[in-house]
Amino acid sequence: MTTDAMSRPDPREEIEALARDWLLLEDADASALARRDAWLAESPDHRDAFDEARKVYLQAARLDALLPGWREEADGHGRSNVVRLKDWALRGAGRFILPAAMAASIAVAVLGPALTGERPAGIATVTAQTRALALADGSRVTLGAQSGMDVRFDARSRQVVLRRGQAFFEVAHDPGRPFTVIAGDAEIRVTGTRFDVRWIGDTVDVSVLEGRVELRKRRLLPLGGTAPERVLTAGHHVNLTEGATFTEVSAPAMTPGEWRTGRLFYSEAPLGEIVSDMQRYTATPIRLGDERVAGLRLTTSIRAGNLDQFVRNVEATLPVIATRGADGSVTFSAR
Repeated sequence: MTTDAMSRPDPREEIEALARDWLLLEDADASALARRDAWLAESPDHRDAFDEARKVYLQAARLDALLPGWREEADGHGRSNVVRLKDWALRGAGRFILPAAMAASIAVAVLGPALTGERPAGIATVTAQTRALALADGSRVTLGAQSGMDVRFDARSRQVVLRRGQAFFEVAHDPGRPFTVIAGDAEIRVTGTRFDVRWIGDTVDVSVLEGRVELRKRRLLPLGGTAPERVLTAGHHVNLTEGATFTEVSAPAMTPGEWRTGRLFYSEAPLGEIVSDMQRYTATPIRLGDERVAGLRLTTSIRAGNLDQFVRNVEATLPVIATRGADGSVTFSAR
């Protein structure tokens, strides 16, 4: 074997490395997601490698023992992926860039094979983007800004893994095939209902518009026939913070799913939580001066992404002052 042949990277290893990178880049903007979809469409080998990487990722979400390695790679992907993407650009990667509308259609189209049980489909949104999706069983999902989910249906079950953000579910009734949503430490199980799930930071919020929802804390092993820890009906809202138990919220901040109208409602919510939510709808950085400011509670109604209105409401209601940075960023500090 020649020296050149020995130094040349194994094409399979390169494909597997790129597949992992694309999986870890699913929080990226629409142009990056479009390049990923174009790369997947180039070859069945690309799709197979990506599916294998996703299987490992989903197992990691269920088996904590596998998470550290993925977290380390995710922490470092800002270097490794940028290097690879720059290399692609030098090799003429511009051909991978598709119009945003086409990228969206590709992302929705990939639901087809996933819903047959062959492989999970990944769907993601970027800042200020909301997407309504029709699933193969007749269910509908509205995915909020900066959110991501994986969908997998088979003959016996329907499962969605909410990786981050918020989603409103309108589940088609099918008592023989339960619909399960996994978000953080929470497992939500229904057969047909309408409910909202939000996972921001380390807290999962579940609120029910109609029907019956069963809640369990997710375990490393399949739950099997274990009894639900909570059963929610219309009007109920609970949250689950990592490492804690389900806590019922007596006065839900808003009607479940009302955020789909483009308006956000909060009732006695911590400013830190509201800022995290607002940040999904604006690219302008919003910062908090200290923990005291983050814990101040606010009741307000704002148009999603209307940062100026949000700043006015905060300053008029709380002992807080907002400072604008040279880059347009907003920092809330104690007055």
